[in-house]
Amino acid sequence: MRFIQSEELEKFKKIQHLTSYIEHRQADIDKYNSNNGIDKSVIVNGRNLTNLGLFRKYINQYILSHPGINKDMSLMVRHLQPTEKGIPLEIYCFSKDKTWLNYEHIMADIFDHIIASMPYFDLEVFEFISSPSKQSN
Repeated sequence: MRFIQSEELEKFKKIQHLTSYIEHRQADIDKYNSNNGIDKSVIVNGRNLTNLGLFRKYINQYILSHPGINKDMSLMVRHLQPTEKGIPLEIYCFSKDKTWLNYEHIMADIFDHIIASMPYFDLEVFEFISSPSKQSN
């Protein structure tokens, strides 16, 4: 996870699901930092956007726009407690279609998109190898 540099914001603003969020959020952050006399020549000072925070918001907006998701039920994307393997992200939502096979296709479609989007946010999936493969002679 890392802070977003101000020069990177334009790249992220081009993502349609993030444009208005970044504009609104950055205005709040800039106001807070200015009102509190924060020295922004050092990025860790004050409030900042992060790549994980933007990714979490992106996923939330992507799921909200997905035609297979029930917008009348709970929908949430949140961090779980960090572990030695990273920071788990929980995606909580319900599909419109209750047929098991269709549900599996909707979830696979969403996760394909999420996993493919991660490098754009400079994030990686943690893959746990349970056991080394054995080579036969």
